[in-house]
Amino acid sequence: MTHFKKVYIEITNQCNLSCSFCKNNQRDKKFMTKEEVEILLQKLGSTTDYLYLHVKGEPLLHPQLKEILELANQYGKKVNITTNGTLLKEKEEILWNSPAIRQINLSLHSENQKETYLEDIFSSVERLSQKYSIVYRFWTLKNGNFDKKSTEMVEKIIQEYHLSTEMVNKIKRESNVKIKNNLYLNKANLFLWPDIHNSYQNEIGYCHALKDQIAILVDGTVVPCCLDGEGVLNLGNLLTGTLEEILKNPKIEQMKKGFQNRKVSEELCKHCNFKEKFDRKKN
Repeated sequence: MTHFKKVYIEITNQCNLSCSFCKNNQRDKKFMTKEEVEILLQKLGSTTDYLYLHVKGEPLLHPQLKEILELANQYGKKVNITTNGTLLKEKEEILWNSPAIRQINLSLHSENQKETYLEDIFSSVERLSQKYSIVYRFWTLKNGNFDKKSTEMVEKIIQEYHLSTEMVNKIKRESNVKIKNNLYLNKANLFLWPDIHNSYQNEIGYCHALKDQIAILVDGTVVPCCLDGEGVLNLGNLLTGTLEEILKNPKIEQMKKGFQNRKVSEELCKHCNFKEKFDRKKN
């Protein structure tokens, strides 16, 4: 059985914000039940040690977040959560008391936040970073430059942590900067969500999909990676089938061999420019 570095589980595809960065998904909105999560954990077995509780949607919205984190711990999994941070203060106790959590990524390129958005986040991060890695994430740069809103947020971070001129310059130059113990700032250029109707197309490229990761959508659909938020590359359903059956899908070997040779086989992947990030690393 393949061992994946990480498996994404979309515990909900529902979100409390509507941001220009995130391509709206057209699927019915729902929450995965804790019973369904346990079925997935049982079927995943030892194929991964790390769960990422997102594809689309805001995981902290889930009414059974505490129980899901308890299940992850029960099955020996470490959890990464990516959140827009609006509910961080509200769910702080649940997060603080979960031994399963490894890392919390805060997508600060979110929009429509309330006035005290960053202040509430700072308050919770001060405590949570005592236990977990916390990453302030800015993924909407253009040619390496922050937009006006992100610049304002970075300036608040600089003020909050009394960062030195040297550290400020480091933030300008580098994509991942350690602010202090367990606290990081990560930045990246805006990318296009894969869509066969978008303007980008490139048949050449490399990706870690299926080699290092798979993703499971809220209805149990297994897809090659966390960017297939519509389930276009449906490999099977892990709630109704087995992982062994799903991994026998001939499309998987075709995709993996294609990526190994930097030749993209699936139309959706040809319209994904995120693969360029991996291709640069490979070269």
